[in-house]
Amino acid sequence: MYLSKLRLWNFRKYCDGDGNKPGVEVHFHEGLNVLIGENDSGKTAIIDAIRYVLRTQSGEYIQFDDKDFYQDEHGNRKDEFKIECVFDGLNEQDSGLFWEWLSWNEDKTRYLLKVWLYVKRKDNVILPKFSAGIEGQSERMDSEARDLLKVVYFKPLRDALTDMTHGYKSRLAQILGAHELFKTRKDEQGNNKKHKLETDYEDLKREIENFFKEGGNGEIITEEINNFLHTHFLLNGDPRHAQIKLTGGELSEILRLLDLIMEGNKSGLGSLNLLCIAAEMLLFNNQQKGLKLALVEELEAHLHPQYQLRLIDYISSQQKKEQFILTTHSITLASKIRLENLIVLKGNEVFPMSKEYTMMKPADYKFLERFLDATKSNLFFAKGLIMVEGDAENLLIPAIADIIDKPLNKYGVSIVNVGSTAYKRYVNIFKRRDNKSFGTVAVISDLDVRALEYYDDNSSDRKTPKYWLKDAVLAELKAVTEEVNYDSMASVFSSLSAFEKNVRANKTAGFGPIGETINRLKAVLTEEKKMPLNEDMLSIIRNEKVECIEHETNNEQIKIFLPKDWTLEYDIAGSGLFRLLAAAIRAANIEENGHEQEITDEILLDIWNKVKDDYPDGTSPTRKISYQIFAPLNEGTISKAITAQYLAGMIVGDLPPVKDNDVIKAEIKRIINTDEKLKYLKDAIEYATDHPNHIKKY
Repeated sequence: MYLSKLRLWNFRKYCDGDGNKPGVEVHFHEGLNVLIGENDSGKTAIIDAIRYVLRTQSGEYIQFDDKDFYQDEHGNRKDEFKIECVFDGLNEQDSGLFWEWLSWNEDKTRYLLKVWLYVKRKDNVILPKFSAGIEGQSERMDSEARDLLKVVYFKPLRDALTDMTHGYKSRLAQILGAHELFKTRKDEQGNNKKHKLETDYEDLKREIENFFKEGGNGEIITEEINNFLHTHFLLNGDPRHAQIKLTGGELSEILRLLDLIMEGNKSGLGSLNLLCIAAEMLLFNNQQKGLKLALVEELEAHLHPQYQLRLIDYISSQQKKEQFILTTHSITLASKIRLENLIVLKGNEVFPMSKEYTMMKPADYKFLERFLDATKSNLFFAKGLIMVEGDAENLLIPAIADIIDKPLNKYGVSIVNVGSTAYKRYVNIFKRRDNKSFGTVAVISDLDVRALEYYDDNSSDRKTPKYWLKDAVLAELKAVTEEVNYDSMASVFSSLSAFEKNVRANKTAGFGPIGETINRLKAVLTEEKKMPLNEDMLSIIRNEKVECIEHETNNEQIKIFLPKDWTLEYDIAGSGLFRLLAAAIRAANIEENGHEQEITDEILLDIWNKVKDDYPDGTSPTRKISYQIFAPLNEGTISKAITAQYLAGMIVGDLPPVKDNDVIKAEIKRIINTDEKLKYLKDAIEYATDHPNHIKKY
């Protein structure tokens, strides 16, 4: 059996929903479940709710307080809260153990076990009530059955040194005391049998006492103490005598004397934490029947990444036998756990990442599990996201955000560099079957429609004629058949096969014999109908591509932002920042091409003066100039990343010519705020930082 559903009413941050719906409903599955999210997203509230209802194997005392009751924005607290746990997957043994409290699932195909905790406040007294069974007919569950629902709880910020060291609060003693080996046994007469440790301890006590008694080696110690007492301290005639004894003797007292250590020297926090986790796993694996559920808060506490990965590998290998519910802030863990095991917490909502809840396809899961590294996994913690396709955007976007007074860190916005067009898979993480808003996502991509100048440099491609469905050509196609949604088709095709694919995708229900009709349509596009590529045709291709990409990507919280023409660098080359880009390219060329020359401020100023000679004040970036500047990046002779690094340094004023030059700095800010070529970058930053989903109070 496993915990399949948790529902909360008026518990902590989760108030009642409309129509007495729960404030939150969390769906779990068998095996590993990982709650992931930013601070105060509700991870601890969910873990605490489970252990409040089910209690823990270690017998921790749970005390409710006023802060467990939901408080509204006006400071008013509710006077009751309710927690419901639903268990599924009951086998024959489980059904027998909980027979009196079972109910059916909706299809009446299998048994469920439902339990509730109701807690009320009355006259400054908090009154909890536990029940189980069928809602409306629930009954009290006896203590023996309820004990079978206890969970193993791994506390957050574990004080492993204290927990594994002897003393009254020893966690090790609690764990050992709950182990089967230390459970109370009965003799044939029904009396409690002493544990072997207790009898051995009694023998040790006698030996120690005898050591200090008359005739023992320690007799001199006892005699000297008694001499002081009777000669100087006690009243004359007082018959009492001091003795040295080993106190205690019950099993619980013996267990509190034990330490768990790994080495003779004092271990570091990480090693102590591993000891603590290993001891907790001892308790967990000792469970023979009933629920096997471990709650682990902040698995990464005091552990370096390699230890974290070893632990999560172990837990993942055990998940078919037990259920684990973990919380984490660790991007290392988030990047290595299978996506379908994650439950992302945002605001007051929960977003399970398994296939029942997302729009991701099996291929998306496989791809993302291979490539979702620690850098990209921070998307689960951010309030807003900007997805980019390369290192250049990754370097430049924060610089531009700073200039327009939208520093990303201040707004909790992360940049995720997904590489190439992989954003199409990443955005599917945020598309939900229930249409819930996962967060604000701005995608910055390239349009990738080359400039006409590129084709002038590559004449074979430039002269390739295109089929352009306009005017007379479109009329001829409609004469063949009207049963095609021509308005939804592209206007320009580079081949007949691309045209056929588009026709098949846009044919209507009354379309005739498919092969024959398509051949008749293709026959319209004769060789003389082809046209050389021109600016008008490129403009149509761009517009149609923008429309198609936006339709595929955009929804209420995801929006894609595209350049006007081609790529990030090409559009910057066509903007008011064209001279800065030219200077950055020349600096990258010196650094990259083996000149073995340190790029000093003096060299950058020299580069800037040469750029100004080539493009004097008042020069506008024509298409020819833009392509000329951009060409080395497009041809791959200069690194885009290194170029972006220099350009970002110039934009924020860390490098010449902007360094210590307030005039240029002010001009850069004006350009970024007003230039149409850069507008899509500014819009993306503002969307990620100002969108209502982002600024909504959680």
